[in-house]
Amino acid sequence: MEKTLATSNTKRSSPSPSTAVNARPAGFKRRTRQRLSDSRESVRESSVEDDDEEGVEEKIEALQTIVPGGTALGVDALFEETASYILALQCQINAIKVLTSFLESCEKDDDMKFGG
Repeated sequence: MEKTLATSNTKRSSPSPSTAVNARPAGFKRRTRQRLSDSRESVRESSVEDDDEEGVEEKIEALQTIVPGGTALGVDALFEETASYILALQCQINAIKVLTSFLESCEKDDDMKFGG
């Protein structure tokens, strides 16, 4: 099959200077009653979004105070550091569990004494 391109025989004219001055930027439309009512709804939605953003910012600030060195980090680095910090805490918990079970087993065996 051959591909053919449809061409227009009409000549495109450039806009007149008066049309170019009055031309609106792409995507700009005149506001109508419908669009005004939509903008009112978007204001209500944006206030909810602002509340959500404030809640997120508060949580990020709280996280920055919990994670060591978190106040000096950006959000992305803070999340990475938080993940590393959680893993380090889990390792510490596991080490404490091992030590407590070891010490409990030592208490059961009175034969083993530490330090002499």
